[in-house]
Amino acid sequence: MRKLVIVGAGVGKDLITVKGLEKLKEADVILYDRLVDEKILQDLNCKKIFVGKTPYKPSCSQCQINSLIEKYLMEDKTVLRIKSGDASIYSRSLEEIDVARGCEAAIEIIPGVTTVSHLVAKIETALTARDVSSGVIFITGHKKEGELEQAYNWKALVDLNMSIVVYMGVKNFLTILKKLVENGLKETTPVAIGEKLEYPDEKILISTVGDVLKGGFKISYPSIMLIGEVVGYSNRFLKEMRRKGEVCNKCKEGFMP
Repeated sequence: MRKLVIVGAGVGKDLITVKGLEKLKEADVILYDRLVDEKILQDLNCKKIFVGKTPYKPSCSQCQINSLIEKYLMEDKTVLRIKSGDASIYSRSLEEIDVARGCEAAIEIIPGVTTVSHLVAKIETALTARDVSSGVIFITGHKKEGELEQAYNWKALVDLNMSIVVYMGVKNFLTILKKLVENGLKETTPVAIGEKLEYPDEKILISTVGDVLKGGFKISYPSIMLIGEVVGYSNRFLKEMRRKGEVCNKCKEGFMP
């Protein structure tokens, strides 16, 4: 059947949905990304093609991926494109959907657990909280050199008083924090950085914006950053502040246990 199925694999091997697993079994061809755990694919007997991208290194281009999708769709195959996290966030899925439409193929999209949802679950907090954050803003730090500082209305990001999630762009994390502080973000604002979540060498950094800006933290790919008072609800943050002999404002106000 001429069909494109886009599946969000979640994080690691255990967070893919039941429906996502079912669709894997129906595929003729699977195109999978670098961050998709290959254990998900190991018992499947279809054709599997690695199309992963590595930051700032030669990788399979989106044009090449689109060409593969088109090739197999025109052979009346069921092509399954599996991506880590949720396929609707920073995954270029729309370009692949356009290819499928051009081939007059059926399209099905299976959502997945996005990385930041997994991060807040790991640190026992949430993305929104009453009286603290009424919304969530997703941005990417993956910008060409010289483009990042003009990419966003930094003051608006701060003034909205929402949780800010930064996908990709590890090398620009500090620049992003500096721009936010320059535009009014308090250095005492809690921040969480999840590095290599669900990998054996997973690390989670819980601190404040000011402490991260002071340096000394080595952050590797792939990582995601969550900035905002919601991080302060995490027991890890409370323990870190107690270790430093500090008490965050929200604790004083009684918002946290």
